[in-house]
Amino acid sequence: MSIFKANDIRGLYPQDWDKDMAESIGYVLPDIMPGQHIVIGRDGRDSSVEILHYLSKGLNNRGVNIIDIGVVDTPAVYFAVGYYGYDGAVMITASHNPVGYNGLKFTGKNAVPINSENGFDVLESKLKSVVKYQIKKHGKILKKDITHEYINYLNGFKPKSSRLKTVYDCSNGSIANTIHYVLKDTKNNSILINDSVKGNFPNHGPNPTLTENLHQLKEKIKKERADIGFCFDGDGDRVVVVNLDGEVVSPDLITALLGLYYFRLHPEDRQGDMKVLVDIRSSKAVVEFLEELGAEVISCPVGHSKIKKQMRSVDAVFAGELTGHYYFRENYYSDSAWISVFRILEVLSELDITLDDLQSRMSVYSHSGELNFSVTDSRKAIETITEKYFDAVISNLDGYRFDYPDWWFIVRESGTEPLLRLVVEAANKVMLKEKVDKIKEIIMKYSL
Repeated sequence: MSIFKANDIRGLYPQDWDKDMAESIGYVLPDIMPGQHIVIGRDGRDSSVEILHYLSKGLNNRGVNIIDIGVVDTPAVYFAVGYYGYDGAVMITASHNPVGYNGLKFTGKNAVPINSENGFDVLESKLKSVVKYQIKKHGKILKKDITHEYINYLNGFKPKSSRLKTVYDCSNGSIANTIHYVLKDTKNNSILINDSVKGNFPNHGPNPTLTENLHQLKEKIKKERADIGFCFDGDGDRVVVVNLDGEVVSPDLITALLGLYYFRLHPEDRQGDMKVLVDIRSSKAVVEFLEELGAEVISCPVGHSKIKKQMRSVDAVFAGELTGHYYFRENYYSDSAWISVFRILEVLSELDITLDDLQSRMSVYSHSGELNFSVTDSRKAIETITEKYFDAVISNLDGYRFDYPDWWFIVRESGTEPLLRLVVEAANKVMLKEKVDKIKEIIMKYSL
């Protein structure tokens, strides 16, 4: 399977790609990311150091200078390229993927993501013809510690006060490198676990959307009688929220909660603008809630590069994705787990509501969450489903969405893994189970 995914490079290292490929990528990267200064950050995976060395070597041999900012969370890379005005950036990370994987996320000037629409396909094409290249000129590697400026930047988003006792699970990911600085003045209310960077993720995997990776956080919340818990992924750009009862709060409900920040608590932060992007997989209840607040809700596709592009095109105030990514216009139209955390804590503290209140308000419909299936032929599976549900209102913003008066569902191919993804929402639990079972019956005919 190709290491070129919808939004980044991702694969087993060094099986799917290796140091030679990393060097070649560095060499051809200036063709789609012109400029003399490229910032590079990395997560804590063991292979990230080697990738940094060879990626830098390729870039240096094109005369590009590297700004090495060390082990950081991915939002710190977006900050660095936007704040300092560098020509582009690369984050070495496999995000939430298990140990053994690694990858690259590319960002252009002003934190504009690079994907197939603005050069990603060119990069893949050029790599096929790179066998042996000539050294044109030598760039330099310049190390830069951005900690002070980055923490000051994040402090600008912090709530003035939070009465909530909070547990933070860093998942031994790269966000652990800055969390002690970020929470320096909230020690009395902050409990940290897995707060050191370890590339083998010894305590649990780096994907917070998997239930098995939340056991420690749930136990700590109950033991400490905390009000809320946050679990970050391996590169710290997304966050999953757990309530005081140890229950996961669906990420789309957090999108609704963010609406309270911008349309009730601090409307001045949206500067009169009303547009909000909501992941097409989100509950209809979230859309209705935001519209009641006064938001102009626009459906958006899945994936950070697509969302950021759409945010810029409509000048959206913020966006929420079902995977736990939240994007903010005031953050270079980029996602940030920390800003998400600060906004959540401020809403819950200042408006004196609880996550239970929010969940009760949102329990209008029954939502399946995202269900994943390993299939032999995802396109054939989708084709068969389309034939079965031909009488629905069908749209294809991202995958295929089928709308009926009292229920809807989406099937789409994963952009990062060999999976078919399914989301279903219905008027009640009985109908939900019935619809999921019928669609699963079709999908299982193509299962591995």
